[in-house]
Amino acid sequence: MAIPSLQYRKDLVVMVAWDPAAPLVYTNWCGATSISLTVTNATNEQTVADCDDWSLPAQIIKAYGAQSITASVAASLTKAGRDQLIRAALDQRELPIRFHLIDAEAGEIEYIDGVALLPSLNIENIGATDDNAVITYTLNIDFKNGVELTEAS
Repeated sequence: MAIPSLQYRKDLVVMVAWDPAAPLVYTNWCGATSISLTVTNATNEQTVADCDDWSLPAQIIKAYGAQSITASVAASLTKAGRDQLIRAALDQRELPIRFHLIDAEAGEIEYIDGVALLPSLNIENIGATDDNAVITYTLNIDFKNGVELTEAS
């Protein structure tokens, strides 16, 4: 019996290049409590029938169509990051984002990179009555041109 090696918080780090003057200088996404990456593959289908033998039943042919890659970030708002986050969303900035698979071995995916558009930022708990309530946010991300994979060497 083989026990699987599971992945944990420290095994995949999400980084962002906040500074437009230094688009390849990544920092860890501080304050994140949950980050999700979603790959959505559209599929197309067409019903076709045999051209020679019309007595045969029709068949459905399926193929891949367009692909969309999105992410969402749920986080505690940190004082160090709030200004850059709010400015990026309000200024409609395109942010370079990197998913770093820390323990990637040679030939495996080590980095997933993409340019992110920020369609929505929701800041929650602003008027909470508990003095110790943490301000949280949810950021939705659409990757402009998909993502690029880099293998570990």
